[in-house]
Formats: sequence, C-alpha cells, structure tokens
Amino acid sequence: MSERPGVAAILAELRGELKRQGVRIGTLARQLEVAEPTVWRWLRGEGLSLARLDQICALAGLEMRDLVGRSRGPEQAMFTLAQERVLAADRVLALAFFAILHGAQRQDLEQQFGLSGEPLDTCLARLHRMDLVDIAPHGRLRARTRKAVRWRRGGPLSVAFEKTVKRFFISMDFGAPESRYVSDMVRLSDAGRARVQALFEALRDDIQLICEQDQAAHMEAYDWSAILMLVRPLDLEAITREWRAPQEPETRQAGDRPA
Repeated sequence: MSERPGVAAILAELRGELKRQGVRIGTLARQLEVAEPTVWRWLRGEGLSLARLDQICALAGLEMRDLVGRSRGPEQAMFTLAQERVLAADRVLALAFFAILHGAQRQDLEQQFGLSGEPLDTCLARLHRMDLVDIAPHGRLRARTRKAVRWRRGGPLSVAFEKTVKRFFISMDFGAPESRYVSDMVRLSDAGRARVQALFEALRDDIQLICEQDQAAHMEAYDWSAILMLVRPLDLEAITREWRAPQEPETRQAGDRPA
C-alpha cells in the first residue's frame, strides 16, 4: 500500500489511536509475529497490505471504516447517539434530513416530498438546533455531515431502517428495465466480508461524486434512486435444494408450435 494523501491521513489516525491506547510497537510485533522494524515500516505505509491493516485495526479494536471517516476532515462522519434517537423517533424529520443530505433544497422538499409551511419550518429549525443542517441567510440548506454519514449497527436508525425502508429496497424488481445491478456468489471469510464492506464504504464516496458531476452537468431528468450493497453468508442448502428441484415445464402459449 503506497502512502497516497488519503492513506497517509488514515495511517496518521491509526498511529494516533495506537498512541492514545498505549499500544506498543513491540506488542503489535509479537501479536503479528513479525519484527518490530517491519511494524514501523507498515505504520509509515511501506509494504502495508489491506490484510495487514485489517489485522492491526482488529488488534486495536478499530474498524478501517472508522479510520477512514476520521481522516476526511471536520465534517461529521457518524451520527451521535442523541441525533440518531431523535431522527429515528420522527420519520418526517428524518426524511427531510436525508433529502437535504443529498442536495434537496426547500423547493425540492415542497414539490417532491410534500413538506411545506409550518411543518417544514419546524423540521428545518429542529435540524439546525441539532447541528445537522446549516441554513444560509438566503435560505440555502446544507447538511453538516458527510453524505456517507453512518449510523450505528443495531442502533436507533438501523432499527428504524429495518422497520420502514428496508422492505422497499428488498421488494424492488431487479429485472425492471431501469434497474442496474451486479450479483455474484463467492467464498469469503468473515474478515473477507469485512474488507468488502470497507470497499462499499469507499464506493459510496465515488457514488456521491457521480451525483455531484451529474447535477453539475445539468442533466434533464433526475430520479431519487435506491442503492443497496450487501454481502452475507448464503444459505447454501436452500439454494442447492432450489436449483436441484425438478423444473416445471413452461406453459405453451396458444398458437405456439413445438420446435
């Protein structure tokens, strides 16, 4: 892993966290079964692989995505628990915030989401008090978090998503002409799935860049689009049973002739 600017910031966060925790290089070297100079080189970005970075993060009780979030500057990368609780308890407030997070302005909230008048003013005032949204003097709205802001696994927003939004994502027609998706079946360890999730987090940033470029190009038509990235162990027994089951003969349409 070469020490590009982004990698340098991540490694700086990692070194700082190791120092805060009092984790000694000698201890890391013993746990990783390598020499101390090797660990020093890795922490400078020399010869450091993603697998080794994962190992070091795990030994320090960290996740790579947390380091990535911390290294990206002053914008908030993760909700506080208090913010999560408020958003999870008020669906209209959450809807307004996530729309603003992805570029919606007051006119969009009125025309596309049906929010207007006093209810909209109340939402915006609450989001501003929660330090989640800035309201410029001319009325422009800007979220104070990163577009790829994360919520806690198993936390209030995660539970709210499971109860309300998830079913819309899962029930989408993947075969519809407007759908674009990629699927695969691979063998991965739990550590491998964690690395795939880290790639998902990085891909979210690329997707946000595409959104910004798309809007800067003033394309004619926009649709709010659903994106779902998932990696999990397969129920191989169920899949095998399904694929090995006898296939029902296709129903011949009237007028069809046998080949």
